[in-house]
Amino acid sequence: METTNSSLPLARPAGDDRIGEPHRHPIPVPEKAVPDGETFAVAALAGLLHRYTGETELLIGRRARRGPAGTVRLRVSGDTTAADLLSAIAATRAEPFAGETCHAVVSTGDVPANGVPASDAPPNGVPANGISASEGFTSEGFASDGFASDGFANGEEPGPRAALTVLTRDGGGLELVMSRAEFDADAAAQYALHLGRVLDALAADPAVALRDVPLLTEEESRRILVDWNQTDEPVPGLFFHEVVADIARRTPDVVAVAWPGGRLTFRELDDQANQLAHRLASAGVRPRDRVGVCFPRGAESLIAQLACFKTAAAAILLDPEFPDDRVRFMIEDASAVVVLTMTAHESKVSGICPVLSLDDADWRDEPTTPVSEPVRSEDLIHICYTSGSTGVPKAVMVPHGAARNLIYSMRVICGITERSRGTWLAAPGYGMVEVECFSVLAAGATVHIPEPSVVTSPEWLRDWLVSERITHTLLMKAMAERLWTLHWPAETELVNIRICGERVQSWPSADLPFHVFNLYGSAEATVVATCDITQLGVDLGEEGRAHRLPPIGRPTPNVKAYVLGENLEVLPPGVVGEIFVAGESLSRGYLGRPEATAEKWLANPMDRVRHPVLYRTGDVARYWTDGSIEIVGRTDNQIKVRGNRVHLGEIEAVLAAQPGVGQAAVLAKKDGQGDVQLVAYIEPGPGPVPEVRDVRAALQQTLPSFMVPAAYVIGGLPTTTNGKIDRTALPEPPRSRPDVGSPYQEPRDDIERSLQQIWAKTLELEGIGILDNFFELGGDSLRAARLTERIREVFDADVDIDDLFDEASIERMARTIAEAKKG
Repeated sequence: METTNSSLPLARPAGDDRIGEPHRHPIPVPEKAVPDGETFAVAALAGLLHRYTGETELLIGRRARRGPAGTVRLRVSGDTTAADLLSAIAATRAEPFAGETCHAVVSTGDVPANGVPASDAPPNGVPANGISASEGFTSEGFASDGFASDGFANGEEPGPRAALTVLTRDGGGLELVMSRAEFDADAAAQYALHLGRVLDALAADPAVALRDVPLLTEEESRRILVDWNQTDEPVPGLFFHEVVADIARRTPDVVAVAWPGGRLTFRELDDQANQLAHRLASAGVRPRDRVGVCFPRGAESLIAQLACFKTAAAAILLDPEFPDDRVRFMIEDASAVVVLTMTAHESKVSGICPVLSLDDADWRDEPTTPVSEPVRSEDLIHICYTSGSTGVPKAVMVPHGAARNLIYSMRVICGITERSRGTWLAAPGYGMVEVECFSVLAAGATVHIPEPSVVTSPEWLRDWLVSERITHTLLMKAMAERLWTLHWPAETELVNIRICGERVQSWPSADLPFHVFNLYGSAEATVVATCDITQLGVDLGEEGRAHRLPPIGRPTPNVKAYVLGENLEVLPPGVVGEIFVAGESLSRGYLGRPEATAEKWLANPMDRVRHPVLYRTGDVARYWTDGSIEIVGRTDNQIKVRGNRVHLGEIEAVLAAQPGVGQAAVLAKKDGQGDVQLVAYIEPGPGPVPEVRDVRAALQQTLPSFMVPAAYVIGGLPTTTNGKIDRTALPEPPRSRPDVGSPYQEPRDDIERSLQQIWAKTLELEGIGILDNFFELGGDSLRAARLTERIREVFDADVDIDDLFDEASIERMARTIAEAKKG
């Protein structure tokens, strides 16, 4: 029996390279199975394929020593018993091969090194199995090329063998033969063990269901559940704000935060946090209260958060770049007792609870005497909002204990010390501040904050990292992958970059002067796993890197990560399941949403005493044989856009609420540069058809910029037979200029014509006018950065991104470029 599923667990891409000596493993045959070894071989491999891949309909090609080839269709499920499977195989008559896809093929006889059973060498150049060289067995996702050329008596060279063969022999013996090009020795050994166990189970008990066949022994299960989760480490007992206060006492004059034109020592940081904490207490803030913190990246945000922690209050992380309605929803939903902000953002946060602006208040008159309300591990440090499937953001409750463990983990894994120089580049409205900033401050080192424009250009960011002698930073995947393609000068002091936000799909060069760490986690579980993909890439070598994507690695200290099946069963390496997390990293669920919390936070059957809660991530993954974990996808339609997790259902709900919209769907598509682009599909309701510019404007008032679709398609939505929207049938977005409300005007000179071409390539649109607005055409920050880089190259003009986008039209940009070239 042969199968060639290139997506089989632990398989590697091999193409046609299957010539050569394969892995060979004899399979012991139970006595009950000997009289009908071929039928039991079919049943065992069908059972293993189902358990490994989840396939419920298997097409088996049968090739005996004599007679024509044919196919048998088997329907299997977890409830299928051994008796059901054996009866179906025995009773089903093989039908002539008709070009259908085959998952497996029965083969009798020997398989020598050339991959062709000796008994199949046909007389007179005619294949004995009745399958012509041009027919072969084909497979959808099972790239069957094992029979494309079966070998001929006239000496013609046989074709490549299948990836996986179970060979039946006279006397009932079985042998597993696997291609070395697609499976390493560990994978072949695992297949042999598990195939033997399925065979034993089917022969021993006709009533056993496939889902109940034990693939793993207790020893194997322990290796996966326990040995691969040996992460227990003692963590120092102080919480983050207590660590900062201790550093301020020991090294008061060390700079804690540095930014263009300013710096703050640890003593100043702690003193001002104490002053603000006194003011919060006098304003009525009590332990376990919740306080809104709405600042751009800067020292004021860190002062405000520390003040909250000192009063044992939780900080609600808000971003002044969010739409007003979204910020107000968060403030009200989290029951903030006060909001801390700056004067420039007062209008965004006012009207729900008292507001204290740090640049327009007398809180600095308060004493600097220490404030330190007792904090428990389960008390909240942060409330972070994430997308919700109902269209309503959900508040994740992060406790001090999880943050303490995360901060410790980042320091240990990345080697952050008091001599390190870190950054704050991530958006302030999310919990990444714990990963990026707090881990640096807790080491007694300095956090550096650049001008906002620096993070818009890979070249500018590289130059800033080098000039500021940064040693540790954290970046979203898109920027990180752009950075590591640049030339880095010899004086680079960067030690490592941590990547977060999206699945990493390429390997960094070993020639980079720094290492790249892949982080995996979420607001609900903080950082779960990490991997030094630079070192792993070196260890794997060029061939190894070609066979796998960068993994998320192994669990971080005091975190347990499991890849489990639908019934929370332990899965073998290579088999796809869902990631579940236990340990010290977990949040306490969603604020005010017990039903949503109950769906994700489950009772932990693996460790009921030490870690009774198990978090369901929704991420699909698999183990490799070394215990590292590789992400495969999502169980739902959550995606990452510019490093932010987005639930498409939230955008669809907001779209559907707009006037004139009947139904809506949102898809995430890759643009020509490989970045995610959101496309909105709108089916008009009764009445006037909605205008795209009106819909976009409404979304911009409600959603963050990264959640506003870039392209819109208006028309009827296709449906499946059960009445649901058929997302697979939705068309590609148009390349023509959308209705943006501005009159079309042709370019009038060479600069405007060149800009029109650059805009067209960046936005992937045709027919752009010089009065059109870049962002109304679907532009975003990533495309703006790309556009700026291209403009500098084409016009050899040193123009700032803020000047270019002061008025984001071709006409205005042309004027800015002309002025820059004159100067």
